[in-house]
Amino acid sequence: MTIDTAAAAWIIGADEPGSVTVGSVFWHAFVILLLVFLNGFFVASEFALVKVRGSQLEALEDENEKRVTFTRHVISNLDGYLSATQLGITLASLGLGWIGEPYVARLLEPLLSRIGIGHGPALHGISFILGFAVITYLHIVLGEVTPKSVAIRKALALSLWISAPLHVFYIVFRPAIWFLQTSADWILRTILRMSPVAETELGHSEEELRVILTESDTGSDVTALSKEILINALDFRRRVVRDIMTPRGDVVYLDIQDSFEANLQVALKSGHTRFPLVQGHLDNTIGLIHIKDLMREIKKEKPDILAVKRELMPVPEFMPLEKLLKLFLARRAHFAVVVDEYGGAVGIVTLDNVLGELVGEIKDEFDQEQAKKFVRLNAEEFIVQGQVNLYELRDLAGLELEAVDVSTIGGYVVQLLGHLPKQGEQVRIGNYLVTITQTDGRRVLQLHFTRQQPAGEPLDVERPVERLKQG
Repeated sequence: MTIDTAAAAWIIGADEPGSVTVGSVFWHAFVILLLVFLNGFFVASEFALVKVRGSQLEALEDENEKRVTFTRHVISNLDGYLSATQLGITLASLGLGWIGEPYVARLLEPLLSRIGIGHGPALHGISFILGFAVITYLHIVLGEVTPKSVAIRKALALSLWISAPLHVFYIVFRPAIWFLQTSADWILRTILRMSPVAETELGHSEEELRVILTESDTGSDVTALSKEILINALDFRRRVVRDIMTPRGDVVYLDIQDSFEANLQVALKSGHTRFPLVQGHLDNTIGLIHIKDLMREIKKEKPDILAVKRELMPVPEFMPLEKLLKLFLARRAHFAVVVDEYGGAVGIVTLDNVLGELVGEIKDEFDQEQAKKFVRLNAEEFIVQGQVNLYELRDLAGLELEAVDVSTIGGYVVQLLGHLPKQGEQVRIGNYLVTITQTDGRRVLQLHFTRQQPAGEPLDVERPVERLKQG
């Protein structure tokens, strides 16, 4: 059985028609598909190796030790093996262009001529375009897109299978890989004056991670809560103790100058479990008291609060939260007193405060219900509590305010005015008219924000602060 002898003779370079069988055509088709497969193999290898993690391999070590060992070796030299995949992709692609397109074009040429499509140079041009289109389709669909998608979804399973053959390819072509990599490094250093970057050093910036998390579909593996925790973790390193501490005026403490019974009543009434123990005032803090120790001590004939005193560590108000968390974990502590540069106590901070920055505010069934920190009245107005942090206000209302010495919106208003405002006093912040709706004489407790221009226009937070009315 033979096919069109003119086309078949050209395919294998035969001069005489009739010397080619169908088997020779299938042989060339096999070579083309093999090159497509090899291209897909190297593409899949590249994406699978980049995506797989060492921790995933540890979980499979008992099931398939040999393959896991091979894969671990490949990942440990990831830069070299990624260079090998690039070389493999390049060779396979060049092979397809060199062998595949001419074969397909010459095979189509007599068929196109027979049905009357073109002749002479036009026929050669049409057959070339169609041959190029066929090879490009095979290359992209079967050699690029499909293996890439499979590798991304099945990275672990695929990496176990491709590691051994990829290792063989790497050994065979190691001299070529070394020469090409060395040449590229030389060009970067000598001509472009740049330092080579390893593949493993490439990663997403913080802003890129934020965009990825913000735009990720909540219906995927990343839940809304997981997304919130990850975004909070990116913000975590910017926070300091001052941002999350309980201010001095809100601290419930026990005093050795009071009786044991009086201190016990203070502790029970507060609903808290840990208290700083002071001598007269918070600046003279001498230890930490836990409620369970008080309850055990009360059973004694002469209870002594000093007998149950524990160590209380001080931390500076501008200590980064990341460092504070490490300190809490290292010392197995849950509570610290916050001090300023002069050694005076400015508040307390707990492990719950720190964790709340990551997972959200932590409450239990014994916490008393408090007024909401932020209430949106409509598109133009909202009410906010004075203790809300400036970064929280940014997230809640989109209002970006910068301050060096204060952390809360209440403190920000006091700093702008230069005095403790009275209830009803107003101030303009950017494009908002802010009314102080509640104070206690020492600090701002609640504020009412009213936007003075239509929503959607940019906020001018650099606009000079303007006092409008003092009640």
